[in-house]
Amino acid sequence: MTEAVTKIITIDGPAGAGKSTVARLLAQTLECLYLDSGALYRLVGLQTARLGLDLDDANALGAFLEGLRPEIVSDSRGFRLLLKGEDLSRVIREPWVGQAASRVALLPLVRAWVTGKLHRLAAQRLVVAEGRDLGSVVFRDAAVKLYLNASLAVRAARRRQEWQTEGSSPSSEEVAQELADRDRRDETRAEAPLQVPAGALVIDTTELNPQEVVQQCLDRIREVLPGPGGLAMKIG
Repeated sequence: MTEAVTKIITIDGPAGAGKSTVARLLAQTLECLYLDSGALYRLVGLQTARLGLDLDDANALGAFLEGLRPEIVSDSRGFRLLLKGEDLSRVIREPWVGQAASRVALLPLVRAWVTGKLHRLAAQRLVVAEGRDLGSVVFRDAAVKLYLNASLAVRAARRRQEWQTEGSSPSSEEVAQELADRDRRDETRAEAPLQVPAGALVIDTTELNPQEVVQQCLDRIREVLPGPGGLAMKIG
């Protein structure tokens, strides 16, 4: 296992399970880099939709990805993407972009592009990385693997609240259906399906607040990496 890999903590799980909130809080606690793989898929989904790109045209998609070089601003506080001076951090969170991201995430060329970006960003750093295949595929040898889940009803309520904050007002039923559809796509796709990574700690966040989830994550880190030289040094 390389030194770079031993510094990586992955958090996987379905939409609405609390990955982003917990990952950011954990990165702040550990004073380390936060990586959001979903933001990169959302970027690809956004830009291919803007360009009207034919996702079935492998040559066109490959050329597009070759030229897609966002500026990535990442630290313990967040993960921002800028493209040609445009800050895309808010627009990529719009519901329709999430749907576009789900579609492009099925494509091996896109997954390879995102994986390459994540590997370069994570090299020789202490990292908390969140997504859907990070512990199972992208960082298989990560030091600590966490998997968050929650009931569909709770996940839908959380996501609906996020979308209302951003100006969208879908019904609870619409949000639940969207998440259920997304779950099916993620769990059944041929390329890197959503699954619990081997050796991961599974945390049901249905009845937990973010601080309680973070505490369970920190307990796991102390268990796996105790004493001098481990990540636990960052948290005392």
